[in-house]
Amino acid sequence: MTHRSFNFLVSGKVQGVSFRAFAKGIAHDTGVVGWIANDTRGNVIGTAQGHQSALDRFKKALHTGPPHARVQSVLVEDERELDALEYDVFEVRR
Repeated sequence: MTHRSFNFLVSGKVQGVSFRAFAKGIAHDTGVVGWIANDTRGNVIGTAQGHQSALDRFKKALHTGPPHARVQSVLVEDERELDALEYDVFEVRR
């Protein structure tokens, strides 16, 4: 089965509401690997990799976020196929 990858940027009220921990939990549950971090403009950014069905579930979760988040938009870029995953786990970067 082919692996896929994409970069994402989530804007809105997404910092200080446990968004990164939420995303890490979803990634763990779905088998997605990659990373997530806060940026200096108040957004959350990252890279997600895995099977298409897992990435579809992860993308849907990015649009929802945890209870106290208010997601304004989700930008997905650089979607591509991979021969092999570039990460072993999904990590929260600081």
